[in-house]
Amino acid sequence: MKKLQFFILLLFCTVAITAQQPKPTHTGTWWKDKSGLYKEAFVSGYKLGAHHAIGHDTDLTPFGVTELVAGVDTFYKDFRNRNIGFSDAIGFVSDQLRGIPDDKLNAELLKMRAAAAGNSTAGMDDAP
Repeated sequence: MKKLQFFILLLFCTVAITAQQPKPTHTGTWWKDKSGLYKEAFVSGYKLGAHHAIGHDTDLTPFGVTELVAGVDTFYKDFRNRNIGFSDAIGFVSDQLRGIPDDKLNAELLKMRAAAAGNSTAGMDDAP
């Protein structure tokens, strides 16, 4: 009986500690602190997860991991982009690499910045 009580107490403590920890925010602030190897692994997993989630190639498929990481690094170097979520950032980089015209990219970027500034939970996206 004491073992069961101990187990229940341990379970409640674990749940309480886990519930208090904030979810990671995958934004530029999060991205800048990661190593190059971590970034490459994350983007590789992101691409694979996106492919499996939709069951076919994505807009990211034609581009290499190194190319995408470099693009996301450049995207987040602009301090105005640091609160934009990773999913939006990599989508923007993909659009750049696909040759979307600059006027459309700039309009898209302004919308992402406004959403990130106006919503304190912007960028709370998780990897697929």
